[in-house]
Amino acid sequence: MAKVTDNTKNVFNELNQKASIFLRLMADEIISISTPKTPKKTGRMRMDINRQVLGLSGKVKWGKNYAKYQETKQFINYTTPGTSSKFAESGAKGAINETNKIARRAGLT
Repeated sequence: MAKVTDNTKNVFNELNQKASIFLRLMADEIISISTPKTPKKTGRMRMDINRQVLGLSGKVKWGKNYAKYQETKQFINYTTPGTSSKFAESGAKGAINETNKIARRAGLT
């Protein structure tokens, strides 16, 4: 009779680790795409971006209080060409478009 070894726990742990890596890579991609579009005349909004991944949960947050106003309100004139509102949203949408590539980098495919 053949001996069967249950590797479910090992497979589960490896998958969780790769999923966490995937979330970190997605957060990095969001920041990479959104940074050039983030308004920057003065202040540190581009530099104060926090990314946090804990297990299977992650978030990207701009550390400045005024970032939410810059994200949601379209101003008439931006001082830096190429910047605008919806910088975070465009970063998230861009990262979603790269999901398959990022999943491969994380070892999920």
